[in-house]
Amino acid sequence: MKKTIKATLIFLLIGFTLSMTFSCNKEELFVEPVNVVNEDNETETDEEEETNNEDSDTTEIVDASLPCDFSLNDVETNSTVIINCVLDLNGEIVNLPSNVTILHEGGEIVNGTINFSDNTTISGDLLNSTLVIGGSTPQVKDPIFVFNPERWGIVQGKVSDEVALENKNILEEIMFEIKNFGVNTIKIDYLDAYFKVDGPLNTGVPEVHAINIPSDFNLVMTDNTHLRMQPNGHFRASLLAIYDEKNITVSGGYLHGDRDEHDYDSGYVDSDGATSGTHEWLHTMAIKGGENINIDGVTFQDATGDGISISSIYFYYDARHVRSKNINIINSTFIRARRINLTLVNCEHIYIENNEFIDGGADTNNSLGTAPSCQFNIEPVRGWSENGELIEYERVSDVYMKNNVGILTGDSGGGFNVSHGNGPIIFENNAIDSSVSYTTADGVIIRNNTVNKYIKAGNPSNFDRTDFVFGNEVYGNKVYGGVHVGGNGVIVRDNDIEGDIGIYLGAGAKDSSLGVSNSIIKNNIVKASSRGIMAINTTKNTLIEENTIEMLSGSTFALNLYNEWSGSGDANFLVNNNLVIGTKGNDSGAHTSLIGASSIKVTNNKLGCVQITKGDNITFTGNVIDAEINKDGLQFNSDCPNSSFTDNTIILYTSQTPLNIKAFDFGSGVSLSASVLISNNTTIEK
Repeated sequence: MKKTIKATLIFLLIGFTLSMTFSCNKEELFVEPVNVVNEDNETETDEEEETNNEDSDTTEIVDASLPCDFSLNDVETNSTVIINCVLDLNGEIVNLPSNVTILHEGGEIVNGTINFSDNTTISGDLLNSTLVIGGSTPQVKDPIFVFNPERWGIVQGKVSDEVALENKNILEEIMFEIKNFGVNTIKIDYLDAYFKVDGPLNTGVPEVHAINIPSDFNLVMTDNTHLRMQPNGHFRASLLAIYDEKNITVSGGYLHGDRDEHDYDSGYVDSDGATSGTHEWLHTMAIKGGENINIDGVTFQDATGDGISISSIYFYYDARHVRSKNINIINSTFIRARRINLTLVNCEHIYIENNEFIDGGADTNNSLGTAPSCQFNIEPVRGWSENGELIEYERVSDVYMKNNVGILTGDSGGGFNVSHGNGPIIFENNAIDSSVSYTTADGVIIRNNTVNKYIKAGNPSNFDRTDFVFGNEVYGNKVYGGVHVGGNGVIVRDNDIEGDIGIYLGAGAKDSSLGVSNSIIKNNIVKASSRGIMAINTTKNTLIEENTIEMLSGSTFALNLYNEWSGSGDANFLVNNNLVIGTKGNDSGAHTSLIGASSIKVTNNKLGCVQITKGDNITFTGNVIDAEINKDGLQFNSDCPNSSFTDNTIILYTSQTPLNIKAFDFGSGVSLSASVLISNNTTIEK
């Protein structure tokens, strides 16, 4: 039999037992249909009776701040208690029978303990810091819990470390507690509070000291929600953490680091004896061993280290390894992290879409950025065993970064980087103020982005590293600062590139024997103010083909090709069927190309004047040289043994200059070796 309790107990017997109702409103009579279970377990429903109260259709306003005039000790099994008043338990312990429902209608229960029995339910709005729940775990009526900071004792604004630690404990404990009551969502609106989240390593890893979120749970915040890291002098801490948990959504709100309030000179020494001069490992959020995580519409601001750091528990090769995977980061904003706005350390299947990255690694008035000072980085740690085998302490793979915006508001700050990684790693449809780069990775695809600085595809140190650097592509991008190519195994195609140097191969090599290998540069449109396509150091098994190179006013060399090849046999460096354009004349549009390579084939190109500065084993055939006015067609500034110059067409503008220009010219004192072949070339004078 169902019984309903309000503030005043009224017994009403009309031939059968009706439900009992308690209320602060003593004039109210509340009668509901009664379910009666007969001996055959068949349910009969009585007709609902109408009250004789003339004002039954008028809702009376109840003052929920008044004290209740009943006790929970009177509650019987199968009852419903409506709390529309203040029920002060005065420190007592109340033992409830089974099948009781306690509903919130504006009142509260304070200052005591309720021991629940089986099959009991309570409104989440009645939970507070002074009410202890014991006995059997009740179910909360609504799976969405609205968090009231004052009800739980959160102190807002600037506070002491002791209060900030209590703030942290309260918020974390309430999330885990209400989850046990069947709640899967906590909603936080107006809150602006500091949380102490740093502590010694011997009492827990940094993520343990953070505000932790349980599995199968949603943390929902608004634009009015500000969680702040209590300023500290530690060098490793996190404000919010997901640690060995699954199926979590965090949405909305602001997470603030202590970047400009941090004590960088604390000299803090942790319990393991470690210390740090950079204080770079403090994050606004850490995900470590998290699976099926959604981060949606959150703002991460002023982290002393990283905005979000995603890693795993134990090394990748360890049998105990707990992997972070299946993580979506969408519609969020990352602002001014001192080190990196978003870092991937040890994880897989990461989806990063429709976010704003602002001033990652940039300097502020109170703190300088710290290396690598960038918006985004993939940076797993690797090592080598004594017998030369790779040790993957950490591993990152299957990363998809799409439709994001990267903004730098000043001169400092960095770009979007991949230090190490395993594909697929996709950068697609992003608008980036800075740069995109990778170093030691496979399966990196950089496509259809707008990049205002440069794309750096690989590093010369990975020359001929076919084991770990391969299958990378850069295509369909609009790039305003040029494309740098280094290392092994990249295709750069179908890009629209502007810059001082359009495409630069082999730059930054520590040794001239390093550079670019097993790569293709094809079908790009290049507009350059200095050099169109430039290759230095060593190039091997690389094709530069079908590119259009437009040289702008004041530019120097369209093709500037060197190759320090010292290997046996042919370097297989082929430059084929490229087009160089630009206005003829000294005032604009330099056509000249400079070749000083060892082991190179330059075939079927249409270009301007060509200068040979050094090199050997040069094959120059089938090209059309459309010389600039006042310049010779092909000039030898040095010998180039074992080379051939055949079947080329050289166009000279003799009628437009008083100078004695020639198809072939030789610098002062230059004579060619007998091994140099010049034959079957055609000269056209205009």
